[in-house]
Amino acid sequence: MKAPQSQMRALHLQPPSTLLPSTTTPTPTLSPTQYLVRVSATSITANELTWPETLRRPSPIPGHDLCGTVVSSPSSSDSEATPAFNPGDEVIALTSFSRDGAAAEYVVAEPGELAPKPKSLSRKEAAAVPLSVLTAWQALFVHGGLKRSADVSVLVLGAAGGVGVMAVQLARWHGVRRLVGTCSGRNAEFVKMLGAHEVVDYSNEEAAGQFDVVLDCVGGLAQDGCWKNVREGGVLVSVATPLAEEKKSEYPQVQTVFFIVEPDAKQLGMLSELFESGKMKAFVDADFALDDGAAAFELLAKGHTRGKIVLML
Repeated sequence: MKAPQSQMRALHLQPPSTLLPSTTTPTPTLSPTQYLVRVSATSITANELTWPETLRRPSPIPGHDLCGTVVSSPSSSDSEATPAFNPGDEVIALTSFSRDGAAAEYVVAEPGELAPKPKSLSRKEAAAVPLSVLTAWQALFVHGGLKRSADVSVLVLGAAGGVGVMAVQLARWHGVRRLVGTCSGRNAEFVKMLGAHEVVDYSNEEAAGQFDVVLDCVGGLAQDGCWKNVREGGVLVSVATPLAEEKKSEYPQVQTVFFIVEPDAKQLGMLSELFESGKMKAFVDADFALDDGAAAFELLAKGHTRGKIVLML
């Protein structure tokens, strides 16, 4: 594979909110244990421009989802006797939030972040997968304790968004008895197609009944109103905002978790197989050229997306 130039195209954040494309960003340098990946596409995440991890870096590069092609493999590794991926292999990854992201021609990846790209997905679709599906998996099965049972119920708030579309598909694949998703009215049929048994238009109604697991992908008023939907001993998992302490006191019977997704190559590899086999689908609401990154983030901020917004390189 052709060696990269010393400079690359990239999208940089100039805090607080200005996004500027560059053609003179230094190509990243690697440690002996890291991969260099040429990026084909990256998807963006709500609020990532304001994350503390983002703002700790000068002129940070956003975008931690990626689909790309391995350019160079580790020359040594503490975790792999031989590299799992070789130059030319197509991969997907969720990269650490502590490093610059993948809105650039090249990005550094750790062995524990990479998984094979599902062959059944386009590069654009594959870039929409890692962060969302890992968040949904960790929310439902790691933190929510969801187990296969004929009598399990799940409520997903924000079922048409990036994480929500993955959570609905995973819960249906898992065989839950009752699966309810909230979304805007225009996305109701879309969420039913994903596998929800019931859909609630949050603009004019609330979810009825109680659930074993409630997954909050929205925060705000939606989170405030969902506590009553968690059965005694059930779990409320938020991936949007931390859960209010006063609500925890008001609902002591509810188990609560707020967490930030962690890269996990083994989980991502397992989940990649679900896309490869057609059991799950990836959804891209819109795609933009890298230089139009500002417009992509503006669209994302408006909400009501179906799946992810992707930057193409």
